[in-house]
Amino acid sequence: MSAREDFYRGYVKGYEEGLNKAWDELIGLTTKGFSPREIQVMAKSKRQSIGDSVRDIKTGIRAETGIDLLTKSQAKAPKVNVELGNTYLIESMYPTKALTAVNQLTADGTKALCILRSFPGNYWDGLNESVTAVWLTKHESGQYGKFAVLSPSDMGRIVSETRSFMKEEEGRVVLLEGVEYLIVQNDQVGVLKFLQTLSDLAVTMKGILLLSVYPPALEDRIISNLKCITSGTL
Repeated sequence: MSAREDFYRGYVKGYEEGLNKAWDELIGLTTKGFSPREIQVMAKSKRQSIGDSVRDIKTGIRAETGIDLLTKSQAKAPKVNVELGNTYLIESMYPTKALTAVNQLTADGTKALCILRSFPGNYWDGLNESVTAVWLTKHESGQYGKFAVLSPSDMGRIVSETRSFMKEEEGRVVLLEGVEYLIVQNDQVGVLKFLQTLSDLAVTMKGILLLSVYPPALEDRIISNLKCITSGTL
């Protein structure tokens, strides 16, 4: 068996085992008399702990084999070309593309604020030390673990946090992932006005604003408006 074939066999096997484990846990919950709401809460908790579980597995592999899967890959992604005072659109289903851009822009120690709809804990280990991550969620507390929380219903606070962050020094980066979520929790016109305000902040504060969106989840009219707000795509 070639090394390439062995790799893909292992990949498929791991994927299959992961799915089986997830379904086994869900079946176990349904047989213990939990309500649908309780199952939903516990399932979300399990989902948020995936990052920690994967890290534990990687740590075990390093201890047993010496293979280090915890260290960030040194492979270089395509260079990100941006100019201060501009807003850029990043189209992707997952935030990894945008976070890769953030890592490139902060490789020299530049500070970045990532406002993520996706749970930040799933990506935290791969981010540069100068990056701060905030969770965009309806979670009632202002803090979840080590991550601050911003409500999608309080766009005024998001603007305030962005302004405070960018005004500290020129060149700071702000990433917003979750435009689709904001539209669901608010109204389209209000969200577009909010995004225009953030874009104006990038101009006046000489910062960089990145908007990560998943186009299939948005109407064509919204995508067109976003392209009018932004200076280009990454």
